[in-house]
Order: sequence, then structure tokens, then C-alpha cells
Amino acid sequence: MSSGVAQANKFYEEVANTQIVWFGTLPNDTLLEFDLPNDSVSFPVWSSKSRILRLKKLNPGLLSSVEPRGVKWTEFKELFVPLINQKHRVVGVNLSGKKLVGADISVETLISQVEAFW
Repeated sequence: MSSGVAQANKFYEEVANTQIVWFGTLPNDTLLEFDLPNDSVSFPVWSSKSRILRLKKLNPGLLSSVEPRGVKWTEFKELFVPLINQKHRVVGVNLSGKKLVGADISVETLISQVEAFW
């Protein structure tokens, strides 16, 4: 199992348990996003605040100004999912390590996988 798949499975399990999705914001309250090589954009989400804080330490040049924010699962579905779909984004799940490795998936897949853990 690749690291990205393992991290994604951990995300589904942890979010199903806590009902909180974590993301990052920049100083001007812009949502953290990453450009991908295939001309798409990834909106990264994590299953815990500590995962983001760990990445900030590993990648200070890239993430030092990023602030972790959490949102309830119901609010994520109500507020973020329409925005992600409208902007044609994929979701980066539990990116980890110095190179921010993870799985980029559709928001529909994210929802079905998290809710499968209930």
C-alpha cells in the first residue's frame, strides 16, 4: 500500500471519528491550495491539527505562514464541497512528509469514503 493510500485511509477513519476536517489558511484568509502538474489544483485537507503543525516544521519555507483551521464535517459538506466543485478542485488527503505526498481525489470520493467508516 502506498503512503498516499495509507494516509487517505487514516484520514477517512479519523474524520469519521472526530467529525472535523482540517485545512490551512494563509495570512489574508486565502485557502491553502497547491497547483498540480496536470493543470489542476488540489485543496489539501487533514484529519488533525497536529498533522498540519508537523508539516509546518518539516516545510518552514513553504508553510510557515499557514494557519490550521478546523470545520465540522457537516459544515465542510455544506460550505466547502460546493466551492470545491465549482472551482473544479481535487482534494489532497493527509499530505505528509517533506515532499507533501498524498492522494488527490474527487470530493465525492472523499465523502463516500469518510461516510463508509460510520
